[in-house]
Order: sequence, then C-alpha cells, then structure tokens
Amino acid sequence: MEKNILADHARWPNLEDSIFKVGGEAKKAIEEKGREKIINSTIGALIDDDGKLIAFDSVYDTLKNMDKRSIASYGAIEGDKDFLEGVISKCFGNYRPEGFIRSISTVGGTGAVRHVFWSLLGEGDYVICPNWYWPAYMTMCEEFNRKFKTYEFLDKDFNFNIEAFKLALDYALDKRDRVVCVFNSPANNPTGFTIDDSMWDKIIDIIKDRAKEGKYITILLDVAYIEFAGDGSQKKFFEKFSYLPENILTTVAYSMSKSYTAYGLRAGACIIISKKKEIADSVFNSMKHSNRATWSNITHVAMTLLTEIEKDKEKSKSYKDELEKYRIKLQKRADAFMEASKEVGLITLPYFGGFFISIPCDGSDEIAEKLKENDIYIVANKQGLRFAVCAVSEDKCRISPKLIKNAIDFINK
Repeated sequence: MEKNILADHARWPNLEDSIFKVGGEAKKAIEEKGREKIINSTIGALIDDDGKLIAFDSVYDTLKNMDKRSIASYGAIEGDKDFLEGVISKCFGNYRPEGFIRSISTVGGTGAVRHVFWSLLGEGDYVICPNWYWPAYMTMCEEFNRKFKTYEFLDKDFNFNIEAFKLALDYALDKRDRVVCVFNSPANNPTGFTIDDSMWDKIIDIIKDRAKEGKYITILLDVAYIEFAGDGSQKKFFEKFSYLPENILTTVAYSMSKSYTAYGLRAGACIIISKKKEIADSVFNSMKHSNRATWSNITHVAMTLLTEIEKDKEKSKSYKDELEKYRIKLQKRADAFMEASKEVGLITLPYFGGFFISIPCDGSDEIAEKLKENDIYIVANKQGLRFAVCAVSEDKCRISPKLIKNAIDFINK
C-alpha cells in the first residue's frame, strides 16, 4: 500500500451511501413533479401524510420551555443520574429483568452498539448477525477490525432460523473466545420482524450451552424501534435475561431517536445486565472511559427531555397519548401495505411492527431502478427491497404493492 499522510487503518473508499443517494433522487423528483405524484419510501423517520417530519408536541413543547442555561450546560460524562435511572425504566417498562443493571449515556443507539463492539471484543473477534441487518453494524466492525458474520435470518416457514444462528455461533466460538450476538428485535430494521418469546427461550438455551469456561458471549439487543412494536407487552421478553451465567453479558442499545422523534438530538443509552455486580460495574467503567475518549458527553437537553417527561404525570400522559396515536397510524399504513401485497401476490417478510417492511427478491437494484419509472423510490439491499411505511401515506401504501410486484415480474421474467 502506497504511503501517504493518511494512516493505513483509516483508508476507506469514498462510497456514497445508497439510502441517502436514492433519498436525494426522490427529493429531486418531488421538486420537479410534485409530492402527490411521488412515493418516497426511503426515509427512516416518521413522516406525516403531507411529507413533513413528525415531531411530538409533548417533546418539543417541553424543550421550548427549558431554561436556556440548562440546554447550554454540559452533562456528566456517564450521563446525568436521573437520565440513567429513567432510561432503564423507560426501556423495560413493567418487565425489568433481575440482576445488576447499569446504564450509560450514548450518542443514540449507534453509540451503544459502538461501545459493545469496542469494549467486549478484541481485534479479529466476531459479531454475528442475521443477514437482514442495519448496514452500520458492518461499518463499525470494519472501523474497529472486528469480523462481521451473517446467517440466514428466517427459515423456509419465515420463522427465526435457529439452526443457522447455532452454526454461526459455533463457528465464531471455534475461531475465537469472544463473540457478540446482535438481535435487532422487536421490529427489526429492515424487515419489521419480531422474535417471539418461545424462540427467545431456544436462543438463550443455545447461548447458555455454548458459554463454556473461557468463552465470553455478549448478547446485544438493539431495540431502536421497540416503542412502535406493540402496546407495551412486547417488552416482556426482557425478563428472560435475568441472572444468566457470569460469562454471558446482556446489553441493550436504547435510542431516543424514534421513541421521542428526536433523531437529530443523538441521544440514547447502553444498558448493561449481569448476574454479577462487579461485571456490570466494570463494563460501565469501560464505556464511561469510551465516552470521554469519543464524544465526552451527550447533549444535556436530550437527557433532560426524557427525565422531565418521565417524571411529570401530565407530560408523561401527553407523550404516551401522542406515541400511541402515531403507533396506530403506522400500523394502519403497514396493514394497508400487507393487505394489498396479499391481494396481488407480492411476497413480503412477516411484519410485526416498526418503520419498515421488506420484500425478498433477486435483482433488487434493477427493480429499484425500474420502480423510479413509476415514481416509486425504494431502498435496495442484497436480500431484496426495503419499503418505509413510516414515510408513506396509507393511500400510497395501498397502491405500492402492485407497482412493486409488476416491477419484480418485469425484471425477473
């Protein structure tokens, strides 16, 4: 490799993000043809029927009434005490697992994932993940020289592929002594799939069986979309992570981006669950060190938002009512898309909640290009297509499946 001022480990090609690229094309098409003629299913944020970003009144009225000095001030490196307690309560709801639990503030859920990959793996260790995944997982593995191994997410009956997971875990532990198992559930991005409680029992049994002396397994639960995955009972699976063996650590990546429509505030937390206090504390201390070494501390205003809304009964009720209103709106959009898909014979992966629905298909890039001819802008990945019901009106969700099916049939004829 030719030497230059850039360090070898920091040399990356100038790759254009495919999601932002197609999103930019959709925006240009809207400017040229008008919003009503374009179906823009690229945006991973809640958008109203007029194409405007949804920002909860309960959140931003709270922000507007904050003292400017509180907004301007630094937060603690690990996160403010009330926030760290509040985020645990908010994440788990009525289903807090038993054991020693610590939380640390992070820059969104992304920061939590970053900390887990950095603190709990060494160079060359494996992250294993289903093959329908958020691309930033792989990007972070590249950045930190961790191995990224995927396995087939769903079996032929569209259930979580427990056998494929088992093989991937065995492979990783045969090569190395540490592994992180990523589960983006409930409401997986990009599929909307949720692992059910009985399957979690099987997954945990396999992990416990593999957690032999000298082997260290970290479970990472990325729950970015959990508040849009059900009425609260979807959190019951958290109880299953109580008092697991000492060499199994459970971590949770919690994000305020989706749950509080606070995408740009970049706030979240990594929640640590262990059978042993010393382990939970040591992981917390490691991640606190990483906070100081990377972003120092997260925005004080975001922590204050969560704290004030959780503690104030009136604000909390307004927030919950607003969250439920848009959760139902999102579900209606998804129902319209799934019903129309069934009518026209478009195969989709099972959807249980969240912002996206996925269509498995060959030739996804060509299909996405073909759909632009019909003014549909959609994200293509290796496995198929991702349709963002969070960003598309119910009426447009209803007409999209037929157009997608026609494009698939045309490309794959």
